[in-house]
Amino acid sequence: MQQNPLIKIRNLSVIYDKGAPAEMMALKGINLEIYSGEFIIIFGPSGCGKSTLLYTLSGAERRIEAGDIWIRGKNLSAMDKQELTDFHRESVGMVFQAYNLIPTVNVFENITLPLVFRGVSKADRIKKGKELMERFSISDLADKFPSQLSGGQQQRVGIARALVNDTEIVLADEPTGNLDSKSAINAMDIFTEINVNAKKTVILVTHEPQYLPYASRIIYMKDGKNIKDVSQQRNKVSHVVGHDQVSHGWYINTERLVGYLDLNLDVEERVKFDSLIAEYASSKITKEKFEELLDKPFTAGGLGMYKQKAMRLSEEISILIRLFKFLGNIDVSNKKDLNEKTSALTGWLLNDYIGNLSDEQKGKIRDAVLAKIKGETSLIQFQNQLDLPVKDGGVGLNWNTARNLAQKIGIIL
Repeated sequence: MQQNPLIKIRNLSVIYDKGAPAEMMALKGINLEIYSGEFIIIFGPSGCGKSTLLYTLSGAERRIEAGDIWIRGKNLSAMDKQELTDFHRESVGMVFQAYNLIPTVNVFENITLPLVFRGVSKADRIKKGKELMERFSISDLADKFPSQLSGGQQQRVGIARALVNDTEIVLADEPTGNLDSKSAINAMDIFTEINVNAKKTVILVTHEPQYLPYASRIIYMKDGKNIKDVSQQRNKVSHVVGHDQVSHGWYINTERLVGYLDLNLDVEERVKFDSLIAEYASSKITKEKFEELLDKPFTAGGLGMYKQKAMRLSEEISILIRLFKFLGNIDVSNKKDLNEKTSALTGWLLNDYIGNLSDEQKGKIRDAVLAKIKGETSLIQFQNQLDLPVKDGGVGLNWNTARNLAQKIGIIL
């Protein structure tokens, strides 16, 4: 017999700026049931309503025009502000893309602050805080402030804070959006661990299809509606793999690849694009077959690009996959290996750069690539280093060029 749903949504509609010229219906008659212990990914393009749905589930979004949300038999739609606040503290942990850590207090205080609001004793707060820091390997960061942490470290602190009240439900809004590829995989592995081992129900929003294999169920959204609901035998390892991703924690970030190549793909086309790259990268199809499928109509199993574009994309992605496989396991203690792979990655990064660079600038770009390979800098720090004037120790590129190169290296790193 199927269990009763943990969350039940009926005919939910949310309107922004009702009555104003900019009025917009963000959610349109959503019907959905979620069961205890599921790992749900709500997937869709920007502006489709997925984050609105998540924040409505959390109780933070109150512009409900119609419908009801039931969680463990309690109707959120009928709760007043104080009841919603109490519900949120007791039932829901929230993880944000922007981390939302308080900059003026240290890591330990950030994690345990929700316990202060609940009136938990200092001794119990210390005990719980220490348990979570040990669990997520951040005990050495206890006295540091958010500004001293990398993006991956900040997100681990954010996840620990979301779990401090031991809530049954964990909601995550684009939690990998500001992370480099290695930190993103680590974050997704943490969500898997708290779902499988801690038995938490995880509901995660993303527009990046490489994370879909982590889910036990995927809710596809478009234009404020849930258009498809797919249960699957999940595989936490990203399907966009050209080498052994488990061993080195690298993958081709297709979200950044799509942005870099300036492809305008809808949700179904994105999923198909990822699938084709996965097949090509794992040598299941040849370069010729890959190019043929890029050109083939969508209804016939392809992507429906015209021939010239398919040829260009096939060549660019072939180069990318060869580089990806060459990088493989980078041994940072092996200077020869590190030097060869830093040179290869720097060369690829600059192969379509139009302009003149001095030897000093080229050297600084290579240094920035090396630091990124070694995990010493985030993607934003890499971009800032390229943008910083030469007199201040940077490369001195203009902002757009620095952003484009950061986006390009972010496809792999």
